[in-house]
Amino acid sequence: MYQTSQEYKDLMKRPVRNQSFMKVQLGLINQDAQQSAELQDQEKYNGFSDPTSLYSQHTVKRYATYEKNMFRADGGMYFLPRSENDYSKDGITSKNLFAGTFSVKFVFGCGKSDIKGLTIRFGENYPTKFTIMTDSGEVNQYNNANATFETDSVFENTESIELSIIEMRFPNNRVRIDYIQFGLGLEYDNEWIKEASSTTSLSAINDDLPQSEFSITLNNDNQIFNVDNPASEINFLESGQKINVLMGYKLDSGSVEWMQMHSLYVHEWSADDEQATIKAVDVLQFMSDEYHKGEYYTDGISLYDLAEQVFADAGITPDEYDIDTYLKKVKVHNPLPNVTHKEALQIIANAGRCVLDYDRYGRIRIHSLFIPECETSSNGTTYYSDVSSVDVQNEKDVFATYEKNGWKADGKSLFLKRVGVLNSGYVSAAISKDDGTFTQNPVITRTLEAKYKSYGLFIEFGNILPKKFIIRTYADNVLNDTLVISSGIVQEFEIQYDFKEYDKMEIEFTEMPSNSRVHVNYISIGSETAYKIEYDDLYSTPIGTQLDKVKNIKVARYLYSKGNTLDELVSETFTYDGNSSIYYVSEPSYGYVASIQNGKSGQSASIVSSGAYYVEIALSGVSVGAEVSISVRGYKYNISTAYTVQSVNNRGNDKEWNNPLISDLEHSRELAEWVGDYYSSGIEYELDYRGEPAIDCGDTIRQENKYDSSLQAVVEESQISYDAGALSGGLRTRRKGNVERAKNRLV
Repeated sequence: MYQTSQEYKDLMKRPVRNQSFMKVQLGLINQDAQQSAELQDQEKYNGFSDPTSLYSQHTVKRYATYEKNMFRADGGMYFLPRSENDYSKDGITSKNLFAGTFSVKFVFGCGKSDIKGLTIRFGENYPTKFTIMTDSGEVNQYNNANATFETDSVFENTESIELSIIEMRFPNNRVRIDYIQFGLGLEYDNEWIKEASSTTSLSAINDDLPQSEFSITLNNDNQIFNVDNPASEINFLESGQKINVLMGYKLDSGSVEWMQMHSLYVHEWSADDEQATIKAVDVLQFMSDEYHKGEYYTDGISLYDLAEQVFADAGITPDEYDIDTYLKKVKVHNPLPNVTHKEALQIIANAGRCVLDYDRYGRIRIHSLFIPECETSSNGTTYYSDVSSVDVQNEKDVFATYEKNGWKADGKSLFLKRVGVLNSGYVSAAISKDDGTFTQNPVITRTLEAKYKSYGLFIEFGNILPKKFIIRTYADNVLNDTLVISSGIVQEFEIQYDFKEYDKMEIEFTEMPSNSRVHVNYISIGSETAYKIEYDDLYSTPIGTQLDKVKNIKVARYLYSKGNTLDELVSETFTYDGNSSIYYVSEPSYGYVASIQNGKSGQSASIVSSGAYYVEIALSGVSVGAEVSISVRGYKYNISTAYTVQSVNNRGNDKEWNNPLISDLEHSRELAEWVGDYYSSGIEYELDYRGEPAIDCGDTIRQENKYDSSLQAVVEESQISYDAGALSGGLRTRRKGNVERAKNRLV
C-alpha cells in the first residue's frame, strides 16, 4: 500500500469522509518543487491575491481595476467588494503599478531540484521581457509575446528561481500571475474534473500481464477542448504522452494530503461542447515489439541480468525500471522464446516467483511476491545461546548467570552446563556497564532472501528488559527506516508500525539495566498488512466464488542437450543491398555456419551475431545490386520435458504450469510450491466499497466476514471512481492459501 499518515488512515475510516481531490497533469512536472514552492515577499501583493492558488491550474476570477484593458464590459470581470473580507482571493496581483522593474521569487521547500521547463500564466497584461535567475546565479533572458509563457529551459540543481520583469505589454499596469508550473504541460483539478475512474489488475502469480487504465471527463463549458478552437488545449495531446494523476484528501487541519496515483500514457481522447474525455493506459501496452535474442547459457545467467538485456533491447533505460535484486541469485540456462518484450519480462518474473507490474510513477517493476526465507545472526552471543533460536516460538529455559538479577533463588533458574548450546534463546556476549550502556552495542540482524513489506514486529524478551533499542531496516543495503524504542517495553512486546519494504532488519540494543546481557527468546515479523475492510466500508456484502479446485500443480522442466546433426535452417536468394541480414528460426539452434551458394572467388558470408532463435549474416566481396544465394546451417537443441508435482488439494483437476526458462529441479520445486500456494484456496471475492486509493494490486488486505473477522486476501483488481470530490471503488481479491505454513517461514 501507498505510505500515508496515520491521520489519513484514521479519517478514511470515519462514517462520513472529508472531501477528496484530484489533479491530472499532462507533461513533465517536478512534483516535489510544485508542492513545496513558496512565494517570497508576499507583502508586495494586494488583498485579493492568494499565493497558495498559484500551483493549481484553474479559472481565475478577474476583478475590474483602473488599468489599461482591465475594466472591460464583456461580462468576464467583476467589481471589487467594498470590504476586503469579501474578496475572492486568487493568483497574485502586485500592489503597485509596474514602474520599470519587479521581481517574483519562489523557494522550494524540498531543497535542490531539477526543473525541466517552466510554464507561467500571466494573464492579459504579460511581461514582454524578463530574466529568470536560479540560486546558483544562472541567468536566462526571455522575450515573451503570450499570456501563457512556456520554456523548455532546464534549471538544474536549484533551490529557488526569481523572475525579474523588465518590460510589460502595457505600461502603468500591475504584474499578475495566475498560475505557475515547474515543468511543461497542463494541469486540471477539481474545478475541471467532472468524473474519473481507474482500473488496475494483476495476477499474483503473473500468469497474465498486468493492466492499468484511467479515464477522465473534463468540463468543456469554456470550449477550451473544442477541436475547432485554435487555442484548444486538446491540440496539445498526443498518443503516448505521459499523464500524471494525483489523489488528495482533506485533513481536519484543512491541509490536503496528496498521493501519487498513476503515471500512464494517453491512448485516446474526444470532446464535444460540454465535456472532453481522455483515456490513458500503462507503459506495457506500448511494448509490443518482439524479442528475438534468446540464448542458451551453458554456465547460466541470472534472471536479473536477463531482464536487463530485455529492457535494453526494448529501449527502456535503467531509470525507467526496477528489478528486485533477489533475481541476481536465481540462475537459468534456457533461452527466452520469440515473444514480445513485455511477455519476455513476464516469463522472467514468473521464473523468479515475482510479478511484473509498474509503480505509481510509471516505472516497470519486477518484484518478489512470496514469503522470503529469513536468516538471523548477531555480533556476538554467549557459548550457551544461539541467535537463530529466536526464530522458533517455544518456551525457553532460564539459566542462572553472573549478571544483575541473573541469579534468582526462585526455583525457576537452572544451572548452566560447561559446554554446549542450550535452549536459552539469544543471550548477548556483551554485558552493559554500570550506566547501562555498552562498549559495543549488541545487534541482532535478520536478513531476508528477498524484499518484504510488513506491519509490526513482536519481540519476546527474557526476564531482563532493555531500556532502549533501535530498529533499522534496509533495502539493497540502503537505510529506509529507523525506529527508536525507549518506553513501554514489556516482556512480550508488540510494535505497531508500518515498515517500508526491506530485506534486512537490525535490532541494536543501546541501553540495559546495569551489568546485564540482552536476553531475547523470540522474534516474529508482523503481518503483511494492517489494512482491513470492515462491513462498514462495504456498500453490499462480498460476492464469493469457488473456482475450479486444483489437485496437483505440474511444473514442466525443459532440459536442453546439443544435437549432432547439421541441418539447413535458412536458404534464400535475394538482391544484395549492402546491409547485413537477420534470420529468425522456429526451433532453438546453435553452431551456425553461413555460406554463399556457388559463390565467386573472394565472396564470403560471416556470422555477425546469433542466438537460439536468430542469426545475423554479413556478406563480403559481393557487389551491391548483385543477386546472391545464401545458406545457413546449424545444430538444433534436443529438448526433453520432465515434471515436478506439487500436491495442492485432495481433489480437483491437475494443472500444468509451463515456463520455458525452468530446467533445474530445485528451481521447479520452489516455483511449484509458490504456484500451489496460490491455487490452494481457489476462492475469489468481489467487493463494492467506499474506495481506498492507497491500495495497490498485489497488496495483502484483511476482509471481515461473518465467519472470519480478519481473513487475508490478495488484491488482484482495484477500481476507483471519483465524482465531485467523492470516492467509491471495487476490489477483486483472492483468498490466500496455506497462510499459516507460509507465515512460519518468517517467524
